[in-house]
Amino acid sequence: MLSYRHAFHAGNHADILKHSMLVLILKSLQKKDKPYTLIDTHAGAGIYTLDDERAVKTGEAEAGIVRLLRCAGERPESVPEELLPYLDLCRAYEKDGRYPGSPEIMRNFLRPVAPAATGSAKSGTAPVSLAQDKLVLMELHNTEIDVLRINMKRGSDSSRINIHHRDAYAAMSALVPPEPKRGLLLMDPSYEVDSDYTNVIDSLRTAHRRWTSGVICLWYPLLKRRVAETAQLKAALRDAAAETPCSFMTAELVIDDEENEAGLYGSGMAVINPPWHLDDSMRKTLLYLASVLGVKKTGSDAASDAGFAPDGAQNASFGSWNVDMYAV
Repeated sequence: MLSYRHAFHAGNHADILKHSMLVLILKSLQKKDKPYTLIDTHAGAGIYTLDDERAVKTGEAEAGIVRLLRCAGERPESVPEELLPYLDLCRAYEKDGRYPGSPEIMRNFLRPVAPAATGSAKSGTAPVSLAQDKLVLMELHNTEIDVLRINMKRGSDSSRINIHHRDAYAAMSALVPPEPKRGLLLMDPSYEVDSDYTNVIDSLRTAHRRWTSGVICLWYPLLKRRVAETAQLKAALRDAAAETPCSFMTAELVIDDEENEAGLYGSGMAVINPPWHLDDSMRKTLLYLASVLGVKKTGSDAASDAGFAPDGAQNASFGSWNVDMYAV
């Protein structure tokens, strides 16, 4: 079943959670000169247009990234430092009416290849290249894969981007461990079919067993009708991390009433091998995001539309957050 198109939802609250956390992890990887591999299993189109009729129809980008950038611009002093790299990246695309998906964000973190100072003309040895970072993208949708290939062809770094038109779950054993072995894997399926909940468990368990040093990230939706499946998913990944053993964390952002039967009231990220202090950074980030993006409760006007809400005003909206860290 391949009816899902992310253009309807690009730049919404779920993307903001996922991508703000992704940027923090990528910046952590860049603290070392050693090369890394970045893997996105459900890549989508890579870049999205905010005035696309599908985005306009849902209004999710307007209530998400457009609102966030406006609020951050109006009250910059309230924005946590940890969120600034993500906002700066989004502004560069928003000025052209675009939003960067996970593949484009990862592409921005492919470091330029620079020659090392080890080679010399006298010895006849060629200089060794540094920062041979790689990006591996998978997408199964027949239309999205074509758009993704077009979007990823730009620039001199396209030779380091490998795009696969295949099912990510089936490809897991073949693609991990990657070379270079440092890096991260992001999995964010649509969960439009019931089997996604079990497939992510099986495939990420396999990925972690084969690539114990990799940072394994999973985005998941928060839906009232899927409470049991979500709990099972998080427990299974926590158990997988404990086998190594290694650290495991979850971070969740709620923006609407948890009793809402209609759809997504929030989302979460589960991470095996989270970078040092990622949990602390996400606590600061989510406190701000919950205040800015939380849907106002009926009859309340206390939550500010211009940025971070004053003390106590968060109670006027459904915005809330949670971070759980299981360290070893």
